[in-house]
Amino acid sequence: PRCTAMALRLVALAALGAAQATPAPVFDYTFGANCPFCKEFGTTLKQLNAADGIAAAVDFNLRAAIRGAAPAWDCPDEDDGCPMTKYVLCAFSAKKDTQDEVDFMTCWDESTASPASKAQSCAEQLKLDWSAISACAGGAEGVALEAAAALTFVTRFPEHKTGRFGVPHIYIGGVEQQNHDYQSLLSALCAAGAKAGACGGEVVQI
Repeated sequence: PRCTAMALRLVALAALGAAQATPAPVFDYTFGANCPFCKEFGTTLKQLNAADGIAAAVDFNLRAAIRGAAPAWDCPDEDDGCPMTKYVLCAFSAKKDTQDEVDFMTCWDESTASPASKAQSCAEQLKLDWSAISACAGGAEGVALEAAAALTFVTRFPEHKTGRFGVPHIYIGGVEQQNHDYQSLLSALCAAGAKAGACGGEVVQI
């Protein structure tokens, strides 16, 4: 009986370790910095991120839809060169953690100010270094960030090097999401293994 109890305890500990080692589901969001539908989606992104335990239980991965070559980068609903996307990428580069990316993106989407004004306002709201972001957007660092983002985009979506690409574009756990409303996305995150109060499960502490 003692051996049986010890064996059961070891099995339970192994199961617990496996559960703890399970990676967080990835919320992979490709956005356009001036896309009308992305601006509308910003409210949903903010709501999802604020849902009980989701911010800690999910790996939010935000990517820019950008392709082409410098200086005439191509982004949805933007002028050549993608000046808005450059501000967002520079802000992401100045982030303290992933949460800053989500918070900056939702702040950006909510604002109707000029690109520079809302970039500064959102940066200051999140206590990001605006002087560094501004210098980045006006210099070689911003160009390099656009080049890196464009390479990431065309590597992930080689069939969309040219032509139409719809944004917002969302994958959860590697599965493309056709429905972008809050409840559908929350359900997909929970089904993908998010351990959060919003899923009726254990809240992950950070």
